[in-house]
Amino acid sequence: MTATTSRPRRRTWVRWQIFGILWILVLLNFIDRATLSIAMPFVAEEFELGPELQGVILGSFFWTYLLFQIPGGWLLDRFGPRAIVGGAGVVWGAFQLLGGFATGGIFLVATRLGLGASEAPVFPAAAKLNAAWLPPKERARGATFVDAAGPFGSAVGGLVVVALIGALGDWRWAFILTGGLTILVAALYWLYLRDTPQQHPGVGARELAHIEDETAVVAGTSSTATGPLPRAVDYLASRSFWGMMIGRLGWATIWWGIISWTPSYLSQALGFDLAALGWGTFLVYGSGVLGQLVAGFVADRWRAATTRYNVVMRTILGVSGVGTAAAIFAIPPVTDGIVALALLSTAVFFINFGGLYWTIPALLVPGPQVGRVGGVMNVASSGGGGLAPIVMGFAIGAAGGGFGGAFVFLGAAAVVYLVGSMLVDFERPLARVRA
Repeated sequence: MTATTSRPRRRTWVRWQIFGILWILVLLNFIDRATLSIAMPFVAEEFELGPELQGVILGSFFWTYLLFQIPGGWLLDRFGPRAIVGGAGVVWGAFQLLGGFATGGIFLVATRLGLGASEAPVFPAAAKLNAAWLPPKERARGATFVDAAGPFGSAVGGLVVVALIGALGDWRWAFILTGGLTILVAALYWLYLRDTPQQHPGVGARELAHIEDETAVVAGTSSTATGPLPRAVDYLASRSFWGMMIGRLGWATIWWGIISWTPSYLSQALGFDLAALGWGTFLVYGSGVLGQLVAGFVADRWRAATTRYNVVMRTILGVSGVGTAAAIFAIPPVTDGIVALALLSTAVFFINFGGLYWTIPALLVPGPQVGRVGGVMNVASSGGGGLAPIVMGFAIGAAGGGFGGAFVFLGAAAVVYLVGSMLVDFERPLARVRA
């Protein structure tokens, strides 16, 4: 009996179950990352940390996250997402759990370095699964669906951490409990996931045909394209590659700056109490979920109606960059908490259109290189994530606790994001083999 005839005859939806489990893992990924940001006002008080040192601790996660992006991408291409991310999830859950036993800033930095290293393969793995499990017409939705777990995890993380601190009177339990949950979900991920739909016994023949059909909708741009693979020098000579890197750097600087410092801004500059802090961060970060889903839906529907993909993607990302910059530049003079929340929520809504960046490896890169290119793109994300908390911390310290200069810095990053996005050619492969 062949593999095809032994498959279930009913219509199956395993590809979205795979992405559902991945979504939960990314959700926990961001809860784990955001736990420190939400708890920082309480951690800073216990360990007597100034804004400069707070910024260093918040940014330390990205030092190893950056260093392990390319090795993580290579491991994904070599061993597949199932083995690498399943194992990495167990490790990062353990480091998150250890954060609950921190005795000072140095201990906390050590756990963040371990967390950064072990979380590095997650988003490149999502890009690789996007290319393997979804047809081109569903890849924008797949990319933004997974990426939407980021702001949702940050939003839920705010409520969870605040609730735990309020109920248990200690920020440490937030690290211990979320770390243990991450370990359990990582084990579930490994048990259910397969690297390709052909390997999964639950994928029916109709679903497999759906996934495999239309794999070359855009001639020359599909991740399944055959022929010689581009070399490193081919990518380095590509304007689109550098546009992707510049845009992603600007995007990450904004997103991680907001993630890292919003709880402290609401607490210290606007006087939010514990309950208001939880709901305020939920509103701000939750706006990003809506932004992700809107961008993915519009991109897929618009791409299905035209072959002018540059018009589609540059318009959506252009609106994203302009909307983000306008909202952030309006924040510094604001003293009213409701207005500040509205502007932060608007900025987060628009910046999360940037989840479409994860369609670039899936659509414009040959399949065997998707993990590595996704890892390289995440190097730019890591650079922005490592830079933003530290620069903002020193800007806040220099201003005697004022946040105005920190937000001007994020507004400038929005301009960088906009410029980089306009440089990417979405109608050609990211890099072409040169003689």
